[in-house]
Amino acid sequence: MSFFEKLQGFLEKFIGPIAQKLNESDLIRGLSNGMMQTLPITLGVSVFAILVNLPITFWQTFLQNTGLYATTQEILSATMSMLAIYIVISVAYSYTSIKKQSGLTAAIISTGAFLCLMPQSVEGKDGAVSALLGSYLGSNGIFVAIVTALVISSLYIWLMNKNLSIKLPDSVPPMVSQSLSPTFVSIIIFTIVLAVKYLFTLTSYGNIFDFVTEVISRPVMHFGSSPWALIALYTFTNILWFFGIHPSPIVNLYTPVLIAAITADVEAYMNAEALPYLVFQVVFICMNLGGNGNTIGLAVDMLFAKSERFKTMSKLSIVPSIFNINEPMVFGVPLMLNPIFFIPMALTTPITGIISYVLCKIGLAAAFNPTISVPWIMPGPITGLLEGGILTALIVCACVAANVLLYFPFFRMADKQALREEQAA
Repeated sequence: MSFFEKLQGFLEKFIGPIAQKLNESDLIRGLSNGMMQTLPITLGVSVFAILVNLPITFWQTFLQNTGLYATTQEILSATMSMLAIYIVISVAYSYTSIKKQSGLTAAIISTGAFLCLMPQSVEGKDGAVSALLGSYLGSNGIFVAIVTALVISSLYIWLMNKNLSIKLPDSVPPMVSQSLSPTFVSIIIFTIVLAVKYLFTLTSYGNIFDFVTEVISRPVMHFGSSPWALIALYTFTNILWFFGIHPSPIVNLYTPVLIAAITADVEAYMNAEALPYLVFQVVFICMNLGGNGNTIGLAVDMLFAKSERFKTMSKLSIVPSIFNINEPMVFGVPLMLNPIFFIPMALTTPITGIISYVLCKIGLAAAFNPTISVPWIMPGPITGLLEGGILTALIVCACVAANVLLYFPFFRMADKQALREEQAA
């Protein structure tokens, strides 16, 4: 029996029952279904995110001169950058529908609650202006959106089951009756939302969004610019991503450290000195191969899927994954809150980090040029080739191979489970 078969047997024996139990939970089903329903948004515009960031001079000039760049950015801002609002709608609708209550009503109330919890003004040149910050609708708001959708829809279901709905005569048209029946329930829910919003104004955070960002992000401030700090940071963000918390706010806080390291390396390179943060920069290239969690490994594994579910997901996610966009995979497989994939999501960054660290230390990145900068959508091996030559590209390829092997037994278990479900259906 091969190592992979033994590992797969262990996973099916110990992880499989836990995964099955969670899959039977209405809460998890509602969350997973809701996340998958946002795929038309993430997949629909992923090709634009790739194309608009291609580092080709004549292409970028064409986009700028024709105005296509600005128009495309507006499309991305209204979709990917406002993903939280789509999530709160779809998750609330899915979970409430599973519980045999009005999914549409719960989705409307949850969306209203989500928007109410946001600050309603922005400081401008002439004082406060009534507005909603786009950052709260994007990556910074995804975790709050998920919690709001599940809490508000659960409260709505519980209150409706307590017969707090308004009973109208049968002569009243169904549309009118359905609209008015949750009036008392809605009043109770928005009263609670008001109390929560007010209580957060009494804190130093000011609102629930900044509270979540600050509490989760604070540990990042203690990290330095060593490769091990970088590995620890991205391992932490991978775990957060598993629970549906977008890693962008954490990584954004770490940006000053990244910039400082890159600047120091550029200055050293220009002075023909040894790069002080060479290993740090090479390890950084290998931290997001396919997106947070190094999911390019899983994307490659899915090319060999036997179930129709994963064959379809492979076709949808392989191209975005090559360009480091993995929202379709995170929400579509799903990876989020899927216990089968927790271990590889947690371990892929430490393993990748150690491999890139060791290979860099033995001299494979000696030709690295810190003055070359490529956009985040550039595939990892190409980034390595452009910034450090063939040997640096080999480091990245070795990390990709390790990710493929790490994800493989877990994918096999998920694929077999999906195949059994399809055969049973």
